[in-house]
Amino acid sequence: MNEMRAAFSDPVHDSQRCFRAALAALAEPLLPQTLPALPAELPGLMPATAALLYALLDQDVSVWLPPLPADTLASLRFHTGLRLAAALEQADFVVLPLGAPPPPLAALKAGEPEYPDRSATVLLETAGFNAEQVEADGPGFAAPRRFGVNGAPDGFWRQWRDNHARFPLGVDIFLICGERVAGLPRSTRVKEG
Repeated sequence: MNEMRAAFSDPVHDSQRCFRAALAALAEPLLPQTLPALPAELPGLMPATAALLYALLDQDVSVWLPPLPADTLASLRFHTGLRLAAALEQADFVVLPLGAPPPPLAALKAGEPEYPDRSATVLLETAGFNAEQVEADGPGFAAPRRFGVNGAPDGFWRQWRDNHARFPLGVDIFLICGERVAGLPRSTRVKEG
């Protein structure tokens, strides 16, 4: 039998606080933010991933998820109106738990010239953040910022450069580690080294 898990202890205000933290993470790219509220544990997902899903999803968006425990899916469905995407390339949100094989970024929904906002947002769980892989700049940076992802998928930063080259089309990413999130909007330029 599936156990129904609670979402946030204060669903309205906690969700709003997490939504604002997600916006702040995108406004100051690659500057990790600790989420101000976390939901009860959702098996198979990091705390920040669960919080972002509760804050960002509703019945009007589609989500691609890898296999997750039935009670996790039941809780997301109950609290958000979770609608699973029929295919990865149609998903509005793509969730990649730690260790899940990532799809090529170019395979995800990138928006259309008239509607670049109709693109995918990826929630990518990582083993940690560091300052060793890339130097990033662009909108939201007062100065270039060093950043890295422990356990980044092979070729991740090369794929990111290709994604940025499609701007204003492309995907946006939330990099997640435990209770923290770092935004990586498609407008961010990176160079390795």
